[in-house]
Amino acid sequence: MNSVKKCHLSRRAVLRAGGVAMALPWLDSMQPALSAETKQPKRFVGVLNYFSFHTPFLFPKDSGYDYQLSPYLELLRDHKQDFTILSGLNHPDVRDGHASDKSFFTGAPHPGSPTFRNTISIDQLAAEAIGHETRYSSLNFSTSASYSCSYTRNGVALPPEISPARAFAKLFISGMPAQVADEVMRVKEGRSILDRVASEAKRLERKVGPTDRVKLDQYYSSVRDLEKRMIQAEHYASQPKPSIGTQPLEDPAPGEDIVRFGLLLEVARLAMQVDLTRIATLYYVGSSKSPSKPGASFAYHDLSHHGQDSEKIDQLAILERDLLQQWGIFLSQMKETGEGNSRLLDHTFAVLGAGMGNASSHDATDLPLLVSGSKFRHGQHLAHNPKNSPPLCNLWVNALQHLGLEMEEFGSSTGTLSGLS
Repeated sequence: MNSVKKCHLSRRAVLRAGGVAMALPWLDSMQPALSAETKQPKRFVGVLNYFSFHTPFLFPKDSGYDYQLSPYLELLRDHKQDFTILSGLNHPDVRDGHASDKSFFTGAPHPGSPTFRNTISIDQLAAEAIGHETRYSSLNFSTSASYSCSYTRNGVALPPEISPARAFAKLFISGMPAQVADEVMRVKEGRSILDRVASEAKRLERKVGPTDRVKLDQYYSSVRDLEKRMIQAEHYASQPKPSIGTQPLEDPAPGEDIVRFGLLLEVARLAMQVDLTRIATLYYVGSSKSPSKPGASFAYHDLSHHGQDSEKIDQLAILERDLLQQWGIFLSQMKETGEGNSRLLDHTFAVLGAGMGNASSHDATDLPLLVSGSKFRHGQHLAHNPKNSPPLCNLWVNALQHLGLEMEEFGSSTGTLSGLS
């Protein structure tokens, strides 16, 4: 009987020589001997499209697995067996036009109300549970600094990163030893400031009324969360950043936010490929330039309020086709990126959707959603009646369970969304 000998390498194994560190790709030696397949980490990529899609061009006319591709979905023909198109879903008590975007990943009701207070988004809920396992608990991107789709437990929007070049440098380009030391010192100084601020806030608590004490308690929670992240940042600040063998990304020209969208998706994919994070969100806010029509200029917001004007709809379709092409490129790269005996996409719950079903009329029902990955039974149009559908938060329960969280409810959910598995 032959014995099996296998040198087992850590998944995060790094080559070091002459002050240079380079992360290794997935190797057979990173898989334990006599094991058919190592259990791969689960990931989540959530994308919100502010102005939605012209759904007559997106939704198929029939449902099930034998549906005919719509004009927009023709662009994703090569990926038909890797995605499910969902229609008819919405959030109960979210009928607030553009403000509905605030509730897309939270399900919080009445986002247009003057007294609205948001709740935690699914990405940050997941980050609380599994974010400690990676260098970055989550990544939050947007094509506009004024828009975020990621919210803390206190309902505060997290500031997004909008620069692909800056994000790439932060994740993959290591500084000189002196720069690393400065980064560690800044983290330590930040933690010291938090200690002093928290102490002052505690003294203040004895001088204020019940309402202000609630606010201070929320503040303490935020301070504690930030301190945990800073402790994690201190640990990683002196660690080498992974080398991925690609050239640094450059930011697109002003107005080219469809290109920006694609580049930010690529940053997210690269970060997940080397396990820097397992959670990423991206908010796409519109573009005035189109890759397929160089030199042309568009007013996305005006076109989204087309009022059934055929000329405006034709122009809108140019922008939306280009956006879906970028999503198709992302899916291709996720499928081409191997991980063990499978694909990166197989372990990723990837969703592209919108908080409005009809941007022209500000209607927040019948939301367009494309779900990929997670080894679901894809290749179908899963249609629901918008007037009697399960809440969108049911899909978010699916996503949280995919990530390994033992959760049966989130927001307005009534369970998981049936028909996917």
